[in-house]
Parts: sequence; C-alpha cells; structure tokens
Amino acid sequence: MKTLFSLSLVLALLSCNTEPKLQATIENVPDGTNVYLTELGPQNMPIPLDTTQVQDNSFEFNLEPMNQDINLIQVEALNGNIIFINDAEQIKVEASSLNLRNSKVEAGEHNELLKNYIDMITEFSKRETELSENYNQALQRGDEEAQLDLQLDLRDLEKVSQETGLEFIKDNTHSIVAMMALSDVMNSKIIPLNQMKSLYDNFDAEVKDTPLGKMLGQNIAKIGATDIGAEAPKFAGPTPEGKELALEDVMGKVTLIDFWASWCRPCRMENPNIVSIYQDYKDKGFTVVGVSLDKPNHKDAWVKAIEDDQLDWNHISNLMYWQDPIAVKYGIRAIPAAFLIDENGIIIGKDLRGDDLREKVAEVLGE
Repeated sequence: MKTLFSLSLVLALLSCNTEPKLQATIENVPDGTNVYLTELGPQNMPIPLDTTQVQDNSFEFNLEPMNQDINLIQVEALNGNIIFINDAEQIKVEASSLNLRNSKVEAGEHNELLKNYIDMITEFSKRETELSENYNQALQRGDEEAQLDLQLDLRDLEKVSQETGLEFIKDNTHSIVAMMALSDVMNSKIIPLNQMKSLYDNFDAEVKDTPLGKMLGQNIAKIGATDIGAEAPKFAGPTPEGKELALEDVMGKVTLIDFWASWCRPCRMENPNIVSIYQDYKDKGFTVVGVSLDKPNHKDAWVKAIEDDQLDWNHISNLMYWQDPIAVKYGIRAIPAAFLIDENGIIIGKDLRGDDLREKVAEVLGE
C-alpha cells in the first residue's frame, strides 16, 4: 500500500533572544558527541548548515530568520533524525537517544501540523502493517478467501488514507507540511494531473518558493510528459539474460509497462492480479513489460521474484534502484507504478489495478 509521507519526525528547543534558537536536551549521550544541522534542499538532498556538540546532556543551534524550510538534525551514532521547521523564535526539543524519531517537540504552528500529520500517517501505517501480516499468513496457509478479503481491506484503507491526505492539503495550503502531504499524494498517483496542479496552485507563494515547493512544481511539469494521451517515452534495457530489449520491439495491441521490484511488498501483492489478466488476454494482444527497480548487485533477488511470482513476460532492469534511467524518464517516485499503452505507444491508462486493469484491457481488445 502507498501510505502517506515517509519522512521521520522529531525536533526542537528554546530561546530567549531575538535570534531564533533551537535548544535540545538529550540523555545518555557522551559530551563531545557531534550533532549536525542540515536543510532539505533540491531533490531532497540535505545541505549542511552547522555542527555542534553535546555538552551536559544538551545542545543548541542558532538559526536563520524564521522560514518554512525543512531542517534535519542528526546525532552521531544515533538512529533516526529530528525534522523541524524554523517557525518560532524558541524551539524546544526533548530528544530521545533511543531513536530521534521519538523526540518531543515544542515550537510554532507548522511544527504542530507536522506532528499531527505524522501521527495520522503512523496510525494508517500500523493498520496497513497488520493487514499485510494477516495477508501473508493467509497466503502461507493457502486461504484464498481470506487473501481476497484482506486485499479488499487494504484497498479500502488506502482509499481512506489518501482521502484524508487530500483534505489535510486543502485545509493547510499556508504550510510546508501540506506540501509534504502533496508530495505523498503525487507518489501515490491517486488524482489526475489537472487536480494535482490545482492543489499546487492554491498554495501560498511562500510555500511554493521553498526547495520542496520548487521541486514539486518541476515534478508536476514532468508528469505531464507521461499523462494519459501522451506518447510513452521509448526505452531499452538489459533483460535477466543480459540482452538489450527495447519497448517498441515487444509492444502488443495493449501493453502494460509495470514498474516494480522484488523488495516491494505492494508490488508482489499485485502481481497475481497481473498474472491472471495476462493469462486471459496474452493470446489476444495483451502483453507486459516489467521494469524492476531492484538494487545494484541484487540480480538474483530480481530473477527469483520473477520465477516465484510466475511473471512470464518480458523484463528489464538496470539494477540501479531509484536511479534507474527508465524510472527517471517516467518520473517514477513510488512503486508499484504502471502505464497502459495502445499499439501506437499512446498512454491510455495509469496505475490501473485489479478489476480496473482487467476492464480496460478487455475494452481496448473489444471483449
């Protein structure tokens, strides 16, 4: 399931000066431990801002004038990070040395929204994990009825999660936190491009001018190149056998370009649906081209997943994870992702699953 936002949470401090300041307490960390402050820049790459050290179970940073940039704090040898927005002159945090994500934060409105948003998606994530574990147990014992019920439960949960995210965005267009939520909605591809652009356009100029706001604006423009009605970008890549395979050489009357990976649990859960549709329509002009985002040096895992899931169609992977050039060309930021194209290479559907995919394939093939 594509749940909402995936960044970790935590943050911050206290001040009694006109200069914004972050002050934090932290237990069980030796004096002299390095603490790093970064800003989340373009393409979500951290930009170093400052370094300090823990002294007497505390540390602090002087901050730039208040803004809506996303900042991260990392502590040497500790797991997680502290995410905060510089929205108050006094930012106070009780940092957890067990996991920085569990730190308690006191600051301004945007940090409170961040906490609320992360609490919300954490609850959805817990429920999704429970359902996924139950599905895996049903799969192991061969209980097909339970598998079907749990797949439906997962889809219902996904729908509620995404609808909740959309409402959060509409209610908070003055905040960078809502832009984070829009990033997750973009990843989940639950709304058409025109609605995505409309949501983005409603944000305050200050939010759109942040690094995240600028990046999403650029990504929305890129999505237009792979929107329904556009010609699917051509590509080629290595097969499991090491041969070069081009999309244009294997297209059928209807072709599903399926972005997936052996490590992607939602992808693996969706594979039986694609297999069923493929078996029913492969002799009538339907085919699939799998593009895997498996990691470098993980070819064996990719090939094993193909065999285990009985994916008897053409496969390509550069084994470059998210840096796969085909994925970059298609603007892939989350998987599973899929593009349905006709015999002329025109995109006629995006991210169709289950019955929706079956109905579209049948419609195009005149069934």
